[in-house]
Amino acid sequence: MSELVQTLRKVWTDVQANPRLRWGLVLIAAVVLVEGGLRWSDAIAQQQQALGKLQADVAALRSGLKNDAALTDALEASRQTAALVDARLWTVSSEAVGQAKMKDWLTEVVKRNIADQYVINLSVSRELGKREVAGAAVATSAQADAPGAGVREFRANVSFRLTPRALEGVLLEVEGGEPFCAVESLLVKGQERRVEMTVRVLMRVHPPEASHG
Repeated sequence: MSELVQTLRKVWTDVQANPRLRWGLVLIAAVVLVEGGLRWSDAIAQQQQALGKLQADVAALRSGLKNDAALTDALEASRQTAALVDARLWTVSSEAVGQAKMKDWLTEVVKRNIADQYVINLSVSRELGKREVAGAAVATSAQADAPGAGVREFRANVSFRLTPRALEGVLLEVEGGEPFCAVESLLVKGQERRVEMTVRVLMRVHPPEASHG
């Protein structure tokens, strides 16, 4: 131990006596400090990068959870809408029965709202999702396989004498009545005191199964 102390004292004496050696030791110490600082800075930068990646992963995970919740809500809303539509969708055994039912219902609506001088003209129904091209019904393969297959659109042109009560009452009953119905077009002729509208009702045509035996 005493030899180590004597050696250190001799080194310290040499350093004090030799300015060049003293400045050399100072320079070496500075280099060591700078290198240590650089390594520490690199370590901090790597940690910051890792933290940034972790934060991005957490944000993506949270976003995915939110999207899953939104998708679940959308599916539930779709189910509720489908149930509502199905509850209001009339089911008839044939097109003729559907047209008769539509005319009876529209007649009750206009009479109940004192819409006199009325005329109801029925149009030929068509399958939901089909479009008319040169007088022929055309459907895409996707539409043919859609869940709405078997549902038909029944239309009628309704005309009656214009009064505020009749117009308001008929519109309210058609849009919010029993069947799945909507007003496609509405024309109010002020000079002629007439109302003309096109009404569409969706119905499911389900022919009765033939009995065997």
